[in-house]
Amino acid sequence: MATKKPIIPKTTAIVKWDEELARQAEVAAGMEANTGGGQFFSTKSGVLSWQDAPLPSNQMAVVILDSVLENVYYEGRYDPETPQGPVCFAFGREEKTMAPHSVVTEAGNQQCGASGLCAGCPMNEFGTAETGKGKACRNTRRLAMIPAGSFNNQTGKFELNEDPEHYASTGIGFMKLPVMSVKGYASFVKQVAGALKRPPFGIVTKVKIVPDPKSQFRVVFEPIMSLPDELMEAVMARHKEAVSTIDFPYAPFEEQEAPPPHSRAAQKPVAKKAARKY
Repeated sequence: MATKKPIIPKTTAIVKWDEELARQAEVAAGMEANTGGGQFFSTKSGVLSWQDAPLPSNQMAVVILDSVLENVYYEGRYDPETPQGPVCFAFGREEKTMAPHSVVTEAGNQQCGASGLCAGCPMNEFGTAETGKGKACRNTRRLAMIPAGSFNNQTGKFELNEDPEHYASTGIGFMKLPVMSVKGYASFVKQVAGALKRPPFGIVTKVKIVPDPKSQFRVVFEPIMSLPDELMEAVMARHKEAVSTIDFPYAPFEEQEAPPPHSRAAQKPVAKKAARKY
């Protein structure tokens, strides 16, 4: 008759290592999540699009999972033939504490000088933009969103997607607001908080692009309805996910060799940068 091997309980030391390794796994996963990037809705030329496909009626119905302050500085004028990413950028929840992202500082591209903060940066002052009286550094918002339904083609009425699995698994899309649309978004958030007693991720929002005489176009926000309670568990989980990943960086600025002097490419800037989003 075979004798049973005695069950050796885990020692306190092993249990502690398991807990520590589990904690470090979460830290590592969170770090990688924040460097993974994301897909952006485009507002270029006043056309709302996703993956180069224009959205019907220039509008969509979404749940805004989270938003974050974004300061972003580009060198030179926008050239559609050579799209480029920002030289310096920062994300934050409070203006006073915003500082260039670590990707920027590691590349030595920060513009803020000895203070290390966006507040007081010479590029973050009015009158520094190449045209107009604005700032060279754009103060905007990055939004994280998931679709919440669609508008009926015939009636125009909103039809809610009521499947909790949709909200739990659908991909997150991001949007960088045009500077002239930031005040409107801030007013919208305050309106929803005051009238509906909910944050943006507690409601369905219509996001639409409309013409504007001053800035050519604006992104506007309109509350459609409060989310039903049966969807809130899935949405709350996605909100937490968005909070932890929304501040992923742009690709770092990299110099590349100048092309031969007589080549067509020689007439363009020699900086290799990530695609610029609007």
